[in-house]
This record gives sequence, structure tokens and C-alpha cells, in this order.
Amino acid sequence: MSTPATTLGQRLRALRAARGLSQADLAGAAVSASYVSLIESDRRSPEPKVVELLAERLGTTVDYLLTGRDRGELSERRLRLRFAELELADGRAADARERLVELARDADAELRTEALWALVRAHEALGELDSALDGLERLIGAARRGEAVPVGLLPLLMRRCRLLSEAGDFGRSIDLGEQALEEVRGLGLEGSDDEIRLASTLVASYWGRGDLVTAQRLATRVVERAERNGSARARGSAYWNAGLVAEARGDVVLALGLVEKALALMAGEDTERNLARLRMTLAWLLLRAEPVDLARAGHQLDEAYAVFTRTANAGDLASCETEIARLQLLSGRPAEAAEVAGRAMGRLSARRSVEHGRARWVLGLALVADGKAADGLVECRTAAEELQALGALLEAAQAWREIAELSIGHGPAESVFEAFRKAVDCAGVKAPLPLPNRRQTAG
Repeated sequence: MSTPATTLGQRLRALRAARGLSQADLAGAAVSASYVSLIESDRRSPEPKVVELLAERLGTTVDYLLTGRDRGELSERRLRLRFAELELADGRAADARERLVELARDADAELRTEALWALVRAHEALGELDSALDGLERLIGAARRGEAVPVGLLPLLMRRCRLLSEAGDFGRSIDLGEQALEEVRGLGLEGSDDEIRLASTLVASYWGRGDLVTAQRLATRVVERAERNGSARARGSAYWNAGLVAEARGDVVLALGLVEKALALMAGEDTERNLARLRMTLAWLLLRAEPVDLARAGHQLDEAYAVFTRTANAGDLASCETEIARLQLLSGRPAEAAEVAGRAMGRLSARRSVEHGRARWVLGLALVADGKAADGLVECRTAAEELQALGALLEAAQAWREIAELSIGHGPAESVFEAFRKAVDCAGVKAPLPLPNRRQTAG
């Protein structure tokens, strides 16, 4: 079996032999036979005019001699990329992924990076976060090498920070996010829109880990820079994540004001998906307000779910279904809440994520409310353990605290004490040192 021609010289020699031409025949009067020999042995790179002349004599194209593909083949591959992007936009991420896997290995650098960027988004839509992160690392490496990528380095760093946080890897999200911020500021880009949005994403990572002091400090600085220099989209991003921190610190009224302001600023400025995610955050806050605003939360969730259904992003759909289940639970429909929470878990069955733990938590609460306390407490404990293992310590502490309350009257006192102890552990309170006895202190 013959080896495929992989260099210009090899392609030139193969075509010449196929045409039955000698090196002298191909050279003609324009170049020497020895020069053709040097090109075929890859010891000389011909000038563009010589490539054009040789392509004409061999009845081929310059594109084929330079890349091994003719213009028609390259156009066909670009068409396949466009079809994949249409499938992705139409919510058919699995179909898009099949096309994109091959295109992401393409020899044409520009086509390869465009396909890889689309493939990252397809993996994300399907909930395949590890594969999405692998693709992002390749794109970030290409951007750092100065290669052309479909989006800038900062948006890639921002997306990596967010996906690591969604996967529950808060430590790595924070470490890489801080490194990225130092790099950006070293380039003199502090206060730019991309820097503000990157810092806002980092705020969410600190919030997810339960480090509210650092999250609050960073959120305050980001909001100040955004109000001074940022666009409407950047200010909205800053307010959005500052709202998460305000809720965690117990100020739901402030959190609602910040998120509502973000929604007003970002309407028409951001993607449909981001706006839907912001509406879901607003609904999440409305379900925690006093009094709970069920009607308005339901409206926001309906708007968001319609968008997520079209885009078919597994993570978005699961997050929205978790909040819909919470709404149904608060509306006195625990059986329906359990069904929807179970559906959300099913969407995330192949992925280890904080969102899976949140969905399981709502399922557990729904089962308890539906009179199935034993089964519900098992789900709640498993959810709390998931959240704790993933590093979502604030949410885990809140879960263990509520489990302790739910366990009263439904189990032995030891289970109540154990839940309280785990809540304290997640909150970062260290166990006391053992007191010395008299024998140890006697002089």
C-alpha cells in the first residue's frame, strides 16, 4: 500500500509520475530539472509563482499542492462545519458533535480551531464537561501560541473558569481564574469589559466554594470598576454575581435589586441563553424571598425553560427543572416536584456536578413532604454528601443543617447530632482540642 503524499514535494512527485512526465518535462524552460528535484525532495520551498506554474502544468490547483486538498474539498468541509453549527443552534448537539469530531482534526489550522470551538459548545450542551474542558485547553494553548482562534483568549479563560465551577472543581476554577486575572492586568486590561466579566465569573466560583468574605471583597471591586468603565453587559455581569453573594450573606432584598438591575441592563445586550440563565437566577431568588413570590418566579422559569428547550443544553435544562421542582414543592405539589427533580437528575446522570446534588436535594425534600420521610432523608443525606465532596461547602452546610431539623422525630438522636456536626464541619468550624486530664498536667 502506498504512503499518502503529505508534503508539497511528495505531492509534486506523485502527480508528475501519474502524468508520465520526467523532471525535465515538468521543468520546461522556466526552471531547471535539478530545481524540480530539490522541490520533490523537500530541500527547497518554491516561490508562489513557481507553485502556480507547476500546478498549471500538472493540471491541478495551487491549493492542492500546498495543502493536499483542492479548493472544492476545502469548501465542502467548511459547508459541513456550517451545517454542524446550524445543528448546534437548533438544539441538535449530538448530531453536531458527530460532524465536528472529525473536522476538529482537520489539517487546515483555521478550520480546525473553528470546529474545535463548536465542538466545545456541543460537549457543553450535552453535559460532557470533561470533554468541553479538554477542548478549551487546546484552544487556550493555540491562542497563547499566537494562532488564530474564533474567539479571544479572555472569553476562553472565562468559559474555562465557569465550566470548572459548574463541574464542582471550585479550587481549580479559582486558581486558574486568579492566574488569568493577573495575566490580564499585567497586559494593562484592568477595567476592560472582558476583565470585568472574568472577575465576575471568579466571584461566582468563590461563592460556590462558600468563601463569602473573598467573594464579597472581589464583587465590590468589580462593581466599582464596572460602574466606572464597563458597558451595560459588563455591569450586568458584575451585578448578577454580586447578587449571589448578597443572597448568601442573608440580604435577599439587595440580591433581588442587583439581579433585576442586571436583567434590565443585559436585555438586548447578551445572548438569549445568558438572559435565560439570568431569569432563572431571578426566579431562584424569588423562591427565597419573604414572602415567596410564586407567580413571578413561575413566569421567569417558564421564560427560561422555553429558551433552554430550544437550545437543548442538558445542564441548563436540569438547573431550570430543579427550580421548577422547588416551585412545585412550595406550591404544595410534592409528588409533581419529585417527578421533575428526578428528571433533572436523569439529565445529569453521566456527569459529576453540583447541579446533580441540588436536584437530588429537592427530590429528597419533595419525598419528605409527600409523606415518605425515610426515603426522602436518604436522598437528602446523599445530596449533602455530594455537595460536600464537590466543595460546595456553603450549600452542604445549609443542607446538613436542614437535615438535622428534618431528622427530629424521624430517627435516632445520634443522626440529628451527626447532621449538626457535619454542618459545622462544612462551615469551617474546627473541632476543639481535647482537654488535658489531671494526670497529664501534674508536675
